[in-house]
Amino acid sequence: MIAAAAVSLLVVPQVRSYITHLGGSPTRTWPLEPSSAGREPDLRIAAAGDVGHPGGRERATARAMERAARLRPFDALVLLGDNAYPEGDPARLEDTVFDPFAPILDRGAQLWPILGNHDVMDGHAAANVEALGMPGPWYAEHLDDLLFVGLDSNDLSAEQLSWLDSTLDGSDATWKIVALHHPPYSAGYQGSDLEARRLVSPIAEHHGVQLVLSGHEHDYERSRPINGVTYVVSGAGSETRRTGREDFTAAAWSWHHFLDISVYPDRLVVRAVNQDVRVFDEVEIAAGPT
Repeated sequence: MIAAAAVSLLVVPQVRSYITHLGGSPTRTWPLEPSSAGREPDLRIAAAGDVGHPGGRERATARAMERAARLRPFDALVLLGDNAYPEGDPARLEDTVFDPFAPILDRGAQLWPILGNHDVMDGHAAANVEALGMPGPWYAEHLDDLLFVGLDSNDLSAEQLSWLDSTLDGSDATWKIVALHHPPYSAGYQGSDLEARRLVSPIAEHHGVQLVLSGHEHDYERSRPINGVTYVVSGAGSETRRTGREDFTAAAWSWHHFLDISVYPDRLVVRAVNQDVRVFDEVEIAAGPT
């Protein structure tokens, strides 16, 4: 069921990431490599959140992702909600999604988006689901040994939660990734979404989900493992906002970036990559509870 050697980057002009509302910046970055321990991943996934502000900063994130894909194409592109500001007008998706990320999608990456709170404003939820090619406001995708589940955290109904429980229970995939826009754990400007934590986290923990992805906060955050689950916030695809730290925080930076997720038989490697295609945070997640 579904769930080489490093190549040097081409020399291109650097695009500087924009830092705001944070004392200091990452003290170290390093080149992005598409392999770990000399082996290419079985799957490679890119993820970015809150890309809905078209313009230079979002384009720089998309270009960085394109440069990273030259090393090894991405199999899927996850968009973590708020895909079209300010009120989710699907007519804006050409400028925020389909044009800037065309080089990724044209090379074969599947598009796995979810809805953010701005995407459902003015009754635009259904139109965004259709325009983005989503099976529904919540859905599951299987790719090799990976199960990806996209949720609609704008309305965590009993029906959706029951579906989540049964979908995870019925999967024998080694790797399970859940994405929802509102972060169960966040030390950012808006803080943790306690309803998402109360309703989604116990189901994810019970079924051995290794990674939960969210947007909403315009920053990068990674939690320490919490009951076997690592929570990553990636909402700085087009804008940044201050971040912070709580007792569950392993890393937090207010930096434009995307996520590079490599899937191996025995581990996930999650990297935060800035607009210069340099890694500023990295974690390995082993199969099974951590």
